[in-house]
Amino acid sequence: MSRHRFEVYLDKVFDFSERVNALPEGRQSPRHSWRQVFAAVFLGAAMQIRSLLQIEAECRSGALAKRIGPIRDDTIGYALQRQSPEPVFALHCEIARGLKRNGVLRSDWSRGLIVAAVDGIEICSSFVRCCDACMQREVQHKVDGALRTDIQYYHRIGKMGRTKCTARWLC
Repeated sequence: MSRHRFEVYLDKVFDFSERVNALPEGRQSPRHSWRQVFAAVFLGAAMQIRSLLQIEAECRSGALAKRIGPIRDDTIGYALQRQSPEPVFALHCEIARGLKRNGVLRSDWSRGLIVAAVDGIEICSSFVRCCDACMQREVQHKVDGALRTDIQYYHRIGKMGRTKCTARWLC
């Protein structure tokens, strides 16, 4: 199994392989280990592969063939459905804290703030306008048990994960 510099870095800085090995297996008698499934999905995401079918193709005869070997998309889906999300989320949080501590997530455009969108493009919704770039909409919400209509201000993230927001806070 050949390892890319990216994986060597993850192991050196975060002891990543050991942390992945410590994740519990959600299946009874798996043909492919959770580590192999996790590696396929993780490296597929790092390579910006958009679907499990594409990950399957890369594992069969592409960039992931030597590293992971053949694994089917339905095997990946089955393993992911049976995996408890809490340990994976905890691993994600540990890595994110380490990246933040090491200054990897620091950027000039956000004045030291970290802005991230996970499975979505809308950030920073509030009932207080924070800048001229705020978008707005009318929303109904409960205040002291009564339904009320107010203007909500929000921002949408573009393709590069940046926003025009000049606020010094995140919602």
